[in-house]
Amino acid sequence: SDTEFWDKMQAEWEEMARRNWISENQETPGQVTISTIEKGYYFHTENPFKDWPGAFEEGLKKMKEGDLPLTILYLEAAILQEPNDAEAWQFLGITQAENENEQAAIVALQR
Repeated sequence: SDTEFWDKMQAEWEEMARRNWISENQETPGQVTISTIEKGYYFHTENPFKDWPGAFEEGLKKMKEGDLPLTILYLEAAILQEPNDAEAWQFLGITQAENENEQAAIVALQR
């Protein structure tokens, strides 16, 4: 129905505003952009796996297990270690989409 559609749109708008995707130059507490190239994707700053060796492979393992939050953390760690890893960006985008975080998915897949 129209009401459900507009309620969903309002919820998405509020989520975007909460994460500061609307204002380009502000950072959300607890998250940080990696560089101007990745503008719009906010990485978790308190990622316990940011220096994890083999973060990409561990992320794929967690993806197969269905653990989306851990998959995202491992893939973000892999990208922080190797920002030009297109495959890591692709899997991060897919995982964000499966986790119903469409904006992050779009930004990651565009990257």
